[in-house]
Amino acid sequence: MLLSPACASFDQYGNFEIRGDAFRALVNALPRPRRLSRRQTRARKNRDCVPAMVKKEAMSEVTFNYSIRSELPFDSESPASIGAKFVETLDALSRVDPTVFTNWKVTDIPALTSQPLAVARSHIAEIVENNVSRDDLSEPEPEYGGYWAFAFADKVVESRRVHLRVQTGGKSERTTLLQTGDWKGLPDPAIVTYPIFRSALLAINAIWPPVWACAYAFKVDYFEVPLAPGAPLFPHTRFHIPWMGYLPASPTKPFVLPPPEIMTEGTPDGGLLMIATEDRLDPTNPEHLRRARIIAETMIAATGYASP
Repeated sequence: MLLSPACASFDQYGNFEIRGDAFRALVNALPRPRRLSRRQTRARKNRDCVPAMVKKEAMSEVTFNYSIRSELPFDSESPASIGAKFVETLDALSRVDPTVFTNWKVTDIPALTSQPLAVARSHIAEIVENNVSRDDLSEPEPEYGGYWAFAFADKVVESRRVHLRVQTGGKSERTTLLQTGDWKGLPDPAIVTYPIFRSALLAINAIWPPVWACAYAFKVDYFEVPLAPGAPLFPHTRFHIPWMGYLPASPTKPFVLPPPEIMTEGTPDGGLLMIATEDRLDPTNPEHLRRARIIAETMIAATGYASP
């Protein structure tokens, strides 16, 4: 029995009903469990008898969730425009790595259904229009919350699930969010790599030019307990624990640059990408954490966002 998702939404949803609709849609889209034969049941029981120490060691490689998030400028886009760009984004991600970003399914929140991308393409504008933001009385309010687009890469193994969410077209939240793993567990280390995350971040930025973007590590209490021995508490910001931070070029002011020790590169659109490490970001690694803090401080200085 599920009583509560047991975590805060922070600034991800316009209101509790939208959050609930999204949660139901994602749960409804999970693969239905199939009945196991007696032989399969015995095999599963034997598998679950692996010593606890071995299981702990196997899971210790990744202890954070990893995502890519961007904030979009204000733009009153239509459902048709949002839908076309959303499909373009799914296709671009599939080109980044077809073994990770594959078997996309697009979610229609009010209908609580998900359709393969091949089916959804022809009526993506209708799906996005159905996913309009609603107020607490369930009345549409696109001028405030805009529209939502949801999709997930349908995988049997939950740790290889990937979710993409875009909210735009309104005055409040205007974001893209790519999440790895599943709500039940942490992501597979094989899909959390620097080449995949860097390419995915740049692919999303090319279609949805952002005010800022970052790839980051996250866990609920990252700002409440030291992440490495002797390390000060990490600041609680919307950039979380940044692995990579992106800032677009500005015609009116120069880049806020990090110290020379932080790797940087220019992006095809003239922006700046800051990189904490070309390995997987490990927030328990003191050097990774120190560099992530510098990027967070640089993002705060450039954007003015010192809070989540």
